[in-house]
Amino acid sequence: MQQQRHLGVASAAGICIASMIGSGIFAVPGIVGASLVSESNVIAAWVVGGVLALCGALIVAELAAANPRAGSIYTTIHDAMGPSMGWLFGVVSIVVAYFASLSVIALVAAAYARHFLPDIDERLIATVFIVIPAAVHSVRVIAGARMNDLLVGLKLLIMATFIVAGFTMDVEPRPVPETAPAAPLPWSAVFGAAVISINFAYLGWSSVNTVAGEVRTPEKTLPRAIMAAIGVVAVVYLLMNLVFMRAVPPAAMANADGSPMTDIGYVVARMLLGDVGGDIVSLAVVALLVSTISTSLFAGSRLLMAMAWRGEVPAALGRCNAKGAPTMGMVCFAIVSVSLIWMAPVAALLEYAGLLTTVCASFMGVAVFIMRARNRERPFSMPLHPMPVLVYLALSAWLIGSSVLASPVIAASSAGTVVLIVLMRRVLTRPTS
Repeated sequence: MQQQRHLGVASAAGICIASMIGSGIFAVPGIVGASLVSESNVIAAWVVGGVLALCGALIVAELAAANPRAGSIYTTIHDAMGPSMGWLFGVVSIVVAYFASLSVIALVAAAYARHFLPDIDERLIATVFIVIPAAVHSVRVIAGARMNDLLVGLKLLIMATFIVAGFTMDVEPRPVPETAPAAPLPWSAVFGAAVISINFAYLGWSSVNTVAGEVRTPEKTLPRAIMAAIGVVAVVYLLMNLVFMRAVPPAAMANADGSPMTDIGYVVARMLLGDVGGDIVSLAVVALLVSTISTSLFAGSRLLMAMAWRGEVPAALGRCNAKGAPTMGMVCFAIVSVSLIWMAPVAALLEYAGLLTTVCASFMGVAVFIMRARNRERPFSMPLHPMPVLVYLALSAWLIGSSVLASPVIAASSAGTVVLIVLMRRVLTRPTS
Protein backbone atom coordinates (compact mmCIF):
# COMPACT_ATOMS: atom_id res chain seq x y z
CA MET A 1 0.00 0.00 0.00
CA GLN A 2 1.44 3.35 -1.07
CA GLN A 3 1.06 6.50 0.99
CA GLN A 4 0.99 10.05 -0.27
CA ARG A 5 4.23 11.91 0.49
CA HIS A 6 3.13 15.42 1.32
CA LEU A 7 5.10 16.44 4.44
CA GLY A 8 8.19 18.66 4.17
CA VAL A 9 10.94 19.51 6.66
CA ALA A 10 8.85 22.15 8.45
CA SER A 11 5.85 19.88 8.96
CA ALA A 12 7.98 16.89 10.00
CA ALA A 13 10.00 19.01 12.43
CA GLY A 14 6.77 20.54 13.68
CA ILE A 15 5.41 17.10 14.55
CA CYS A 16 8.55 16.36 16.56
CA ILE A 17 8.56 19.78 18.31
CA ALA A 18 4.88 19.64 19.16
CA SER A 19 5.27 16.11 20.55
CA MET A 20 8.13 17.14 22.84
CA ILE A 21 6.94 20.52 24.11
CA GLY A 22 3.81 19.74 26.05
CA SER A 23 2.83 18.97 29.62
CA GLY A 24 6.38 18.04 30.62
CA ILE A 25 7.94 21.49 30.61
CA PHE A 26 5.09 22.90 32.73
CA ALA A 27 5.18 20.09 35.32
CA VAL A 28 8.53 18.28 35.32
CA PRO A 29 10.74 21.28 36.31
CA GLY A 30 8.84 21.71 39.57
CA ILE A 31 8.95 17.98 40.31
CA VAL A 32 12.65 17.43 39.65
CA GLY A 33 13.62 20.81 41.09
CA ALA A 34 12.37 19.80 44.52
CA SER A 35 14.44 16.60 44.47
CA LEU A 36 17.58 17.99 42.77
CA VAL A 37 17.70 20.99 45.14
CA SER A 38 20.49 22.97 43.44
CA GLU A 39 20.46 25.02 40.23
CA SER A 40 23.57 23.25 38.94
CA ASN A 41 21.88 19.87 39.37
CA VAL A 42 18.78 21.08 37.53
CA ILE A 43 20.78 22.35 34.56
CA ALA A 44 22.94 19.20 34.51
CA ALA A 45 19.90 16.93 34.57
CA TRP A 46 18.22 18.74 31.69
CA VAL A 47 21.48 18.70 29.72
CA VAL A 48 21.79 14.95 30.25
CA GLY A 49 18.20 14.58 29.07
CA GLY A 50 19.05 16.67 26.00
CA VAL A 51 22.13 14.55 25.24
CA LEU A 52 20.02 11.41 25.50
CA ALA A 53 17.46 12.91 23.12
CA LEU A 54 20.17 14.08 20.71
CA CYS A 55 21.83 10.67 20.54
CA GLY A 56 18.43 9.04 20.16
CA ALA A 57 17.56 11.48 17.39
CA LEU A 58 20.70 10.53 15.46
CA ILE A 59 19.70 6.88 15.78
CA VAL A 60 16.16 7.62 14.63
CA ALA A 61 17.44 9.72 11.72
CA GLU A 62 19.57 6.87 10.39
CA LEU A 63 16.98 4.15 10.88
CA ALA A 64 14.04 6.18 9.58
CA ALA A 65 15.92 7.46 6.49
CA ALA A 66 16.90 3.89 5.60
CA ASN A 67 13.33 2.67 6.07
CA PRO A 68 10.95 5.50 5.11
CA ARG A 69 7.65 3.83 5.86
CA ALA A 70 4.86 4.51 8.31
CA GLY A 71 6.04 3.42 11.76
CA SER A 72 9.58 3.07 10.36
CA ILE A 73 11.39 2.45 13.68
CA TYR A 74 8.88 -0.20 14.65
CA THR A 75 9.28 -1.96 11.29
CA THR A 76 13.08 -1.68 11.49
CA ILE A 77 13.19 -3.28 14.96
CA HIS A 78 10.78 -5.92 13.69
CA ASP A 79 13.12 -6.73 10.78
CA ALA A 80 16.36 -6.50 12.78
CA MET A 81 15.43 -8.17 16.07
CA GLY A 82 12.53 -10.41 15.13
CA PRO A 83 8.71 -10.31 15.36
CA SER A 84 8.58 -10.70 19.15
CA MET A 85 10.81 -7.70 19.83
CA GLY A 86 9.03 -5.69 17.16
CA TRP A 87 5.70 -6.51 18.76
CA LEU A 88 6.97 -5.58 22.22
CA PHE A 89 8.41 -2.27 21.01
CA GLY A 90 5.29 -1.37 19.03
CA VAL A 91 2.75 -2.20 21.72
CA VAL A 92 4.72 -0.53 24.54
CA SER A 93 5.08 2.56 22.35
CA ILE A 94 1.33 2.66 21.80
CA VAL A 95 0.21 1.79 25.34
CA VAL A 96 2.71 3.89 27.28
CA ALA A 97 3.93 6.64 24.97
CA TYR A 98 0.53 7.27 23.38
CA PHE A 99 -2.51 5.93 25.25
CA ALA A 100 -1.29 6.70 28.78
CA SER A 101 0.44 9.93 27.80
CA LEU A 102 -2.62 11.19 25.95
CA SER A 103 -4.77 10.59 29.01
CA VAL A 104 -2.32 12.33 31.34
CA ILE A 105 -1.80 15.30 29.02
CA ALA A 106 -5.54 15.74 28.60
CA LEU A 107 -6.06 15.67 32.36
CA VAL A 108 -3.29 18.23 32.92
CA ALA A 109 -4.86 20.48 30.30
CA ALA A 110 -8.23 20.04 31.98
CA ALA A 111 -6.74 21.00 35.35
CA TYR A 112 -5.59 24.30 33.89
CA ALA A 113 -8.92 24.80 32.11
CA ARG A 114 -10.76 24.36 35.40
CA HIS A 115 -9.61 27.90 36.33
CA PHE A 116 -12.20 29.05 33.79
CA LEU A 117 -14.69 26.16 33.98
CA PRO A 118 -14.88 25.44 37.71
CA ASP A 119 -18.26 23.69 37.58
CA ILE A 120 -17.35 21.10 34.93
CA ASP A 121 -15.78 17.73 35.75
CA GLU A 122 -12.11 17.68 34.73
CA ARG A 123 -12.59 14.26 33.15
CA LEU A 124 -15.29 15.63 30.86
CA ILE A 125 -13.04 18.52 29.80
CA ALA A 126 -10.18 16.07 29.16
CA THR A 127 -12.49 13.92 27.05
CA VAL A 128 -13.35 16.88 24.83
CA PHE A 129 -9.65 17.71 24.43
CA ILE A 130 -9.09 14.26 22.92
CA VAL A 131 -12.29 13.79 20.94
CA ILE A 132 -12.10 17.02 18.92
CA PRO A 133 -8.54 16.57 17.54
CA ALA A 134 -9.27 12.89 16.88
CA ALA A 135 -12.33 13.87 14.87
CA VAL A 136 -10.25 16.29 12.76
CA HIS A 137 -7.49 13.76 12.06
CA SER A 138 -9.94 10.96 11.27
CA VAL A 139 -11.51 12.88 8.39
CA ARG A 140 -8.60 14.00 6.21
CA VAL A 141 -4.84 13.65 6.57
CA ILE A 142 -4.00 17.07 5.12
CA ALA A 143 -6.42 18.71 7.52
CA GLY A 144 -4.62 17.04 10.38
CA ALA A 145 -1.17 18.14 9.17
CA ARG A 146 -2.28 21.74 8.69
CA MET A 147 -3.91 21.76 12.12
CA ASN A 148 -0.64 20.55 13.60
CA ASP A 149 1.41 23.26 11.81
CA LEU A 150 -0.92 25.96 13.12
CA LEU A 151 -0.74 24.69 16.70
CA VAL A 152 3.06 24.37 16.56
CA GLY A 153 3.35 28.02 15.55
CA LEU A 154 1.05 29.03 18.41
CA LYS A 155 3.02 26.86 20.83
CA LEU A 156 6.37 28.44 19.96
CA LEU A 157 4.89 31.94 20.12
CA ILE A 158 3.51 31.29 23.61
CA MET A 159 6.81 29.82 24.81
CA ALA A 160 8.79 32.76 23.40
CA THR A 161 6.48 35.24 25.12
CA PHE A 162 6.86 33.43 28.44
CA ILE A 163 10.67 33.38 28.15
CA VAL A 164 10.94 37.07 27.25
CA ALA A 165 8.69 38.04 30.17
CA GLY A 166 10.67 35.81 32.51
CA PHE A 167 13.97 37.51 31.75
CA THR A 168 12.72 41.11 31.56
CA MET A 169 10.20 41.42 34.41
CA ASP A 170 11.28 42.19 37.96
CA VAL A 171 10.57 39.40 40.42
CA GLU A 172 11.26 38.72 44.10
CA PRO A 173 12.53 35.12 44.28
CA ARG A 174 10.64 32.73 46.50
CA PRO A 175 12.59 32.12 49.73
CA VAL A 176 14.37 28.80 50.19
CA PRO A 177 13.18 26.80 53.23
CA GLU A 178 15.71 26.50 56.02
CA THR A 179 15.03 22.77 56.14
CA ALA A 180 15.95 22.21 52.49
CA PRO A 181 17.86 18.93 52.03
CA ALA A 182 21.38 18.69 50.67
CA ALA A 183 21.71 18.45 46.90
CA PRO A 184 22.14 14.86 45.66
CA LEU A 185 25.25 13.81 43.76
CA PRO A 186 24.96 13.76 39.94
CA TRP A 187 25.54 9.99 39.83
CA SER A 188 23.01 9.16 42.55
CA ALA A 189 19.77 7.24 42.06
CA VAL A 190 17.82 10.41 42.88
CA PHE A 191 19.55 12.27 40.06
CA GLY A 192 18.94 9.38 37.66
CA ALA A 193 15.27 9.23 38.62
CA ALA A 194 15.00 12.95 37.89
CA VAL A 195 16.47 12.40 34.43
CA ILE A 196 13.85 9.67 33.86
CA SER A 197 11.17 12.29 34.51
CA ILE A 198 12.97 14.79 32.26
CA ASN A 199 13.12 12.11 29.58
CA PHE A 200 9.31 12.20 29.60
CA ALA A 201 9.49 15.90 28.67
CA TYR A 202 11.75 15.03 25.71
CA LEU A 203 9.77 11.91 24.87
CA GLY A 204 8.35 13.06 21.53
CA TRP A 205 11.72 13.27 19.76
CA SER A 206 11.13 9.94 18.01
CA SER A 207 7.55 10.64 16.92
CA VAL A 208 8.42 11.90 13.45
CA ASN A 209 9.51 8.39 12.41
CA THR A 210 5.89 7.24 12.56
CA VAL A 211 5.01 9.47 9.60
CA ALA A 212 8.14 8.61 7.61
CA GLY A 213 5.98 7.09 4.87
CA GLU A 214 4.31 10.48 4.30
CA VAL A 215 7.50 12.60 4.09
CA ARG A 216 8.92 13.97 0.84
CA THR A 217 12.53 12.84 0.08
CA PRO A 218 12.80 11.14 3.50
CA GLU A 219 16.55 10.45 3.21
CA LYS A 220 17.11 14.23 3.43
CA THR A 221 13.98 15.47 5.17
CA LEU A 222 13.94 13.15 8.19
CA PRO A 223 17.48 13.85 9.48
CA ARG A 224 17.06 17.61 9.00
CA ALA A 225 13.65 17.64 10.67
CA ILE A 226 14.71 15.58 13.68
CA MET A 227 17.95 17.47 14.32
CA ALA A 228 16.28 20.86 13.92
CA ALA A 229 13.53 19.86 16.33
CA ILE A 230 15.98 18.63 18.99
CA GLY A 231 17.99 21.86 18.77
CA VAL A 232 14.92 24.07 19.13
CA VAL A 233 13.46 22.11 22.02
CA ALA A 234 16.72 21.83 23.97
CA VAL A 235 17.22 25.60 23.84
CA VAL A 236 13.60 26.28 24.81
CA TYR A 237 13.78 23.86 27.76
CA LEU A 238 16.99 25.38 29.14
CA LEU A 239 15.58 28.90 28.83
CA MET A 240 12.33 27.88 30.50
CA ASN A 241 14.21 26.31 33.41
CA LEU A 242 16.27 29.47 33.85
CA VAL A 243 13.05 31.50 33.95
CA PHE A 244 11.52 29.17 36.53
CA MET A 245 14.63 29.23 38.73
CA ARG A 246 14.86 33.02 38.49
CA ALA A 247 11.53 33.19 40.32
CA VAL A 248 11.58 29.96 42.35
CA PRO A 249 14.90 28.40 43.41
CA PRO A 250 14.90 24.59 43.01
CA ALA A 251 14.90 23.96 46.76
CA ALA A 252 11.74 26.08 47.02
CA MET A 253 9.86 24.15 44.31
CA ALA A 254 7.47 22.53 46.76
CA ASN A 255 3.97 23.31 47.98
CA ALA A 256 3.12 24.10 51.60
CA ASP A 257 2.44 20.42 52.30
CA GLY A 258 5.85 19.42 50.90
CA SER A 259 4.56 17.98 47.62
CA PRO A 260 6.35 18.91 44.36
CA MET A 261 5.21 22.06 42.58
CA THR A 262 3.59 20.49 39.52
CA ASP A 263 1.93 23.77 38.47
CA ILE A 264 5.17 25.74 38.40
CA GLY A 265 4.23 27.57 35.20
CA TYR A 266 1.14 29.03 36.83
CA VAL A 267 3.05 29.91 40.02
CA VAL A 268 5.86 31.69 38.16
CA ALA A 269 3.44 33.52 35.88
CA ARG A 270 1.59 34.93 38.91
CA MET A 271 4.90 36.06 40.40
CA LEU A 272 5.93 37.77 37.16
CA LEU A 273 2.61 39.11 35.86
CA GLY A 274 0.14 38.97 38.74
CA ASP A 275 -3.22 37.21 38.87
CA VAL A 276 -4.10 38.14 35.29
CA GLY A 277 -0.77 36.73 34.12
CA GLY A 278 -1.53 33.46 35.85
CA ASP A 279 -4.85 33.22 34.01
CA ILE A 280 -3.17 33.98 30.68
CA VAL A 281 -0.61 31.26 31.27
CA SER A 282 -3.39 28.82 32.14
CA LEU A 283 -4.98 29.49 28.75
CA ALA A 284 -1.58 29.20 27.07
CA VAL A 285 -0.86 25.85 28.71
CA VAL A 286 -4.23 24.54 27.56
CA ALA A 287 -3.35 25.55 23.98
CA LEU A 288 0.08 23.90 24.25
CA LEU A 289 -1.33 20.65 25.56
CA VAL A 290 -4.11 20.46 22.98
CA SER A 291 -1.35 20.84 20.37
CA THR A 292 0.52 17.91 21.89
CA ILE A 293 -2.65 15.80 21.99
CA SER A 294 -3.26 16.59 18.32
CA THR A 295 0.27 15.61 17.33
CA SER A 296 0.28 12.41 19.40
CA LEU A 297 -2.97 11.29 17.79
CA PHE A 298 -1.59 12.09 14.33
CA ALA A 299 1.70 10.24 14.87
CA GLY A 300 0.48 7.37 17.05
CA SER A 301 -2.24 6.30 14.65
CA ARG A 302 0.47 5.78 11.99
CA LEU A 303 2.29 3.33 14.26
CA LEU A 304 -0.97 1.47 14.81
CA MET A 305 -1.49 1.46 11.04
CA ALA A 306 1.97 -0.03 10.43
CA MET A 307 1.28 -2.81 12.93
CA ALA A 308 -2.06 -3.55 11.27
CA TRP A 309 -0.37 -3.88 7.87
CA ARG A 310 1.95 -6.47 9.40
CA GLY A 311 -0.97 -8.41 10.87
CA GLU A 312 -0.03 -7.62 14.47
CA VAL A 313 -3.27 -5.85 15.35
CA PRO A 314 -6.69 -6.23 13.73
CA ALA A 315 -6.66 -5.24 10.04
CA ALA A 316 -9.43 -2.66 10.43
CA LEU A 317 -7.09 -0.44 12.45
CA GLY A 318 -4.82 -0.02 9.42
CA ARG A 319 -7.41 0.98 6.87
CA CYS A 320 -7.47 4.56 5.56
CA ASN A 321 -10.47 6.39 4.20
CA ALA A 322 -10.65 7.86 0.70
CA LYS A 323 -8.70 10.94 1.82
CA GLY A 324 -5.82 9.00 3.37
CA ALA A 325 -6.77 9.31 7.04
CA PRO A 326 -6.60 6.21 9.31
CA THR A 327 -10.14 6.61 10.60
CA MET A 328 -10.47 3.38 12.59
CA GLY A 329 -7.01 3.77 14.12
CA MET A 330 -7.92 7.26 15.27
CA VAL A 331 -11.20 6.02 16.74
CA CYS A 332 -9.27 3.32 18.63
CA PHE A 333 -6.90 5.91 20.08
CA ALA A 334 -9.76 8.12 21.19
CA ILE A 335 -11.73 5.28 22.80
CA VAL A 336 -8.81 3.82 24.77
CA SER A 337 -7.44 7.20 25.88
CA VAL A 338 -10.84 8.45 26.98
CA SER A 339 -11.46 5.18 28.84
CA LEU A 340 -8.22 5.68 30.76
CA ILE A 341 -9.31 9.19 31.68
CA TRP A 342 -12.47 7.87 33.33
CA MET A 343 -11.26 4.49 34.63
CA ALA A 344 -7.49 3.98 34.83
CA PRO A 345 -5.07 5.19 37.55
CA VAL A 346 -3.16 7.59 35.33
CA ALA A 347 -0.79 8.65 38.11
CA ALA A 348 0.37 5.03 38.49
CA LEU A 349 0.94 4.75 34.72
CA LEU A 350 3.14 7.82 34.78
CA GLU A 351 5.42 6.31 37.43
CA TYR A 352 6.56 3.45 35.24
CA ALA A 353 6.07 5.01 31.80
CA GLY A 354 9.59 6.44 31.85
CA LEU A 355 11.17 3.10 32.71
CA LEU A 356 9.25 1.14 30.07
CA THR A 357 9.94 3.64 27.32
CA THR A 358 13.64 3.79 28.21
CA VAL A 359 13.92 0.00 28.02
CA CYS A 360 12.19 -0.26 24.66
CA ALA A 361 13.88 2.82 23.19
CA SER A 362 17.25 1.12 23.82
CA PHE A 363 16.18 -1.44 21.21
CA MET A 364 16.81 1.25 18.59
CA GLY A 365 20.50 1.45 19.46
CA VAL A 366 20.89 -2.32 19.13
CA ALA A 367 19.01 -2.21 15.81
CA VAL A 368 21.56 0.25 14.36
CA PHE A 369 24.41 -2.25 14.83
CA ILE A 370 22.35 -5.07 13.33
CA MET A 371 21.22 -3.08 10.29
CA ARG A 372 24.74 -1.75 9.63
CA ALA A 373 26.10 -5.29 9.71
CA ARG A 374 23.50 -6.35 7.13
CA ASN A 375 23.75 -3.38 4.76
CA ARG A 376 26.69 -1.01 4.21
CA GLU A 377 24.65 1.39 2.06
CA ARG A 378 22.44 3.91 3.85
CA PRO A 379 20.84 7.24 2.82
CA PHE A 380 21.95 8.93 6.05
CA SER A 381 24.86 7.91 8.25
CA MET A 382 25.04 9.41 11.73
CA PRO A 383 28.22 11.37 12.47
CA LEU A 384 30.80 9.95 14.91
CA HIS A 385 29.32 6.45 14.80
CA PRO A 386 29.34 4.42 17.05
CA MET A 387 29.74 7.05 19.79
CA PRO A 388 26.10 8.34 19.73
CA VAL A 389 24.77 4.79 19.98
CA LEU A 390 27.14 3.81 22.79
CA VAL A 391 26.35 6.98 24.75
CA TYR A 392 22.64 6.39 24.26
CA LEU A 393 22.83 2.77 25.46
CA ALA A 394 25.05 3.67 28.42
CA LEU A 395 22.73 6.47 29.56
CA SER A 396 19.70 4.20 29.15
CA ALA A 397 21.32 1.46 31.25
CA TRP A 398 22.17 4.00 33.96
CA LEU A 399 18.62 5.38 34.00
CA ILE A 400 17.10 1.90 34.16
CA GLY A 401 19.39 0.94 37.04
CA SER A 402 18.61 4.17 38.89
CA SER A 403 14.89 3.59 38.51
CA VAL A 404 15.14 0.01 39.78
CA LEU A 405 17.13 1.11 42.85
CA ALA A 406 14.86 4.05 43.63
CA SER A 407 11.53 2.32 42.96
CA PRO A 408 11.66 -1.52 42.96
CA VAL A 409 7.85 -1.74 42.97
CA ILE A 410 7.68 0.26 39.75
CA ALA A 411 10.35 -1.99 38.24
CA ALA A 412 8.28 -5.07 39.13
CA SER A 413 5.16 -3.49 37.62
CA SER A 414 7.06 -2.68 34.44
CA ALA A 415 8.30 -6.28 34.17
CA GLY A 416 4.74 -7.52 34.61
CA THR A 417 3.56 -5.19 31.87
CA VAL A 418 6.18 -6.56 29.47
CA VAL A 419 5.11 -10.14 30.17
CA LEU A 420 1.44 -9.27 29.61
CA ILE A 421 2.21 -7.53 26.33
CA VAL A 422 4.18 -10.52 25.05
CA LEU A 423 1.27 -12.85 25.92
CA MET A 424 -1.20 -10.59 24.10
CA ARG A 425 0.63 -11.17 20.83
CA ARG A 426 -0.98 -14.56 20.35
CA VAL A 427 -4.44 -13.10 20.83
CA LEU A 428 -4.24 -10.04 18.57
CA THR A 429 -1.94 -11.08 15.72
CA ARG A 430 -2.99 -12.79 12.53
CA PRO A 431 -1.12 -14.37 9.59
CA THR A 432 -0.55 -12.16 6.54
CA SER A 433 0.07 -13.16 2.97
